[in-house]
Amino acid sequence: MSDIAAASKLRDKYTHFRILVIGRANAGKTTLLKRVCNTTRICNPKFIFHDSPGFETGDEAQLKTVQEFIEKCASATEVDDQLHAIWFCFTPDVSRFLFDLEMDFFNQERAGKAPVIAIFTKFDDFTTQVFDIDLDNDENRTAAEQKLAELQAPLFKCKFPPRAGICLEDMHNDGAHQEQVKGLIEKTAGSLDNLALELFFDMGASQFKLD
Repeated sequence: MSDIAAASKLRDKYTHFRILVIGRANAGKTTLLKRVCNTTRICNPKFIFHDSPGFETGDEAQLKTVQEFIEKCASATEVDDQLHAIWFCFTPDVSRFLFDLEMDFFNQERAGKAPVIAIFTKFDDFTTQVFDIDLDNDENRTAAEQKLAELQAPLFKCKFPPRAGICLEDMHNDGAHQEQVKGLIEKTAGSLDNLALELFFDMGASQFKLD
């Protein structure tokens, strides 16, 4: 039996894909989930999203709660009860790009194998922060992208860094989110190292209505 055939058979064991959505307060987690589902409710029964309370500066209790949830999911014997991916939302801020708490999360070994995708929300706000009046719009955008790459570099040098990263912008505006959500779904699928799970994710993600 080929690897794909075997994975297709194992795929039948999955009925849900479970995603934990975490990040600091006001990082746009709720808006992101609304855009993914185009509703305030779960739009796709194959996907379960866990939206955690936002991290506050120095609140180690919140980090511990998240770690305990990840450990609980990792110890589950049923694949449907396990955690399959983590979306970690960041709000790019030039004055303080990364909290110590966030760096701790990526420098401490996590239970389970759920990949983490770093989501840098509100990139349009970040572009405003680094705006240079002497540059045109295209040059300012390029400068913002370069600055973001510079600021996020320490994150991807952590002991247990994100598997992938993506920037999102203008998510509050209708019509601006479809391709970005599609990109996030593709990044998530590309971060999975379980072929059976990847096949299940691709099948379920195809049912999202990105209107």
